[in-house]
Amino acid sequence: MIRRLLSGGGGREGARGLVRPVVLVAVGVAGLVAVPATAWASPPDHGTFSSHNVFVDSEVCAPEGFSVDVVEDEVSSFRVFFDRSGDVAFVAVHVNYRAVISANGHTIVERDKWMDTFYADGSARTVGDTVHIQGQGPGLVQHDAGQIVFGADGSVQAIHGPHPQFEGQTFCSALLP
Repeated sequence: MIRRLLSGGGGREGARGLVRPVVLVAVGVAGLVAVPATAWASPPDHGTFSSHNVFVDSEVCAPEGFSVDVVEDEVSSFRVFFDRSGDVAFVAVHVNYRAVISANGHTIVERDKWMDTFYADGSARTVGDTVHIQGQGPGLVQHDAGQIVFGADGSVQAIHGPHPQFEGQTFCSALLP
């Protein structure tokens, strides 16, 4: 969740924010090409996408006075589910995310797995282990887990479980000189 949450907020900024537009495009394409054969719901459409990024982030730890080097990999699979009329009912996206983040001679590793579900009315929900960052040794640096429910306007409707990064906490203290 580094790129999406680096700015310290719960928004969907950065490269991770590309998941929603990519999914919405997939939903649109699937909705255009899907023609149900009967009055019953069509079988789900499915696919995968992945990304690999290497970059320097000068913003996430700027308040602490340093930039971080990041190598991130994301592999996602999606399924588009249709209702009986052939319209998209919802899209489920399973995300497997890994980032190696380093600065000042320290390295932390983020391994996250979660599912985003996007509904036809524009609402969404995220369920799973959205942030799991380990430091050098056995230490757990940060952990966001549970469920976040978003309204159709993108506002947060509910948060279940601990989500310190989503609520603005950073991992920068683990990378201090």
